[in-house]
Amino acid sequence: MTASRQTLLPLVLAYAPTLLLYLVVVATFAALAPKFFTLQNSLNVLVQSSAVAVAAIGMTFVLLTAGIDLSVGSVMFLCGTVAGSLVVRADWPGTLRVAAVMPVMLLTGLLCGLVNGLLITRLRMAPFIVTLAMLFVARGLGLWITETRAINLPESFLQLAAARIAGVPSPIVILAVVLLVAQLILWQTPFGRQVYAVGNDPTVARKAGVHVERILLRVYMVSGACAAVGGMITLAQLAAVSPNLGQGRELDVIAAAVLGGTSLFGGWWIWQSSPPATSCRWTQPPP
Repeated sequence: MTASRQTLLPLVLAYAPTLLLYLVVVATFAALAPKFFTLQNSLNVLVQSSAVAVAAIGMTFVLLTAGIDLSVGSVMFLCGTVAGSLVVRADWPGTLRVAAVMPVMLLTGLLCGLVNGLLITRLRMAPFIVTLAMLFVARGLGLWITETRAINLPESFLQLAAARIAGVPSPIVILAVVLLVAQLILWQTPFGRQVYAVGNDPTVARKAGVHVERILLRVYMVSGACAAVGGMITLAQLAAVSPNLGQGRELDVIAAAVLGGTSLFGGWWIWQSSPPATSCRWTQPPP
């Protein structure tokens, strides 16, 4: 019991300010609008923020390595333009077109993340510079594909957003699945522990046998994939690709990840399994 309390205490102290801020915000809005604290309104908030939340999950992987990805908004837009152009040109039934463009969007996001990761790991360029360049490149490609015009998508996209699984809106279900998978990866897999190790100290992680460049490459691909999934949710809600889709989203995504408890200085606590109990080693971020 004592070991368990010692393990949970640092975690509770770390997230206490964020939880307190959340409770204050919820209490304030509930006092100003009586209907705010209702189930239907909570579902509406989750549905509207699901795209940003999914992208923020991918951003969490990047931030844990002390990196940053400024291109997520533009990647969402590029994935949307690729999907929109394919849907308009393909002469398939509506449902089949929706199912066909999803893998294409995911591959587009993975490709953008792969380019970011290769430039960062192979050319030793700063993540800020690389992802800032990708921000403009991806948006430029998207504008070139759409010729700066909006693309209207079939009604089947709206049906995807309006669908419910066990009474829960599909965007919330997608968010829950992505969140669960990410949580399991970070806490229960060697890759997740290596992400934290790289964020703490890449030099020490490299001496411990961690392939730092491979980890960095993968986290930026994860970020690109999550941005693509966020773009899918946005398209399903709007059923249109506008030239300003995803513009400025990177700030919302970074803010969501940081407010969720991720440190901008990289992974700064690591779960360590040591018999007879699991212990938590706390590492302070650099000044």
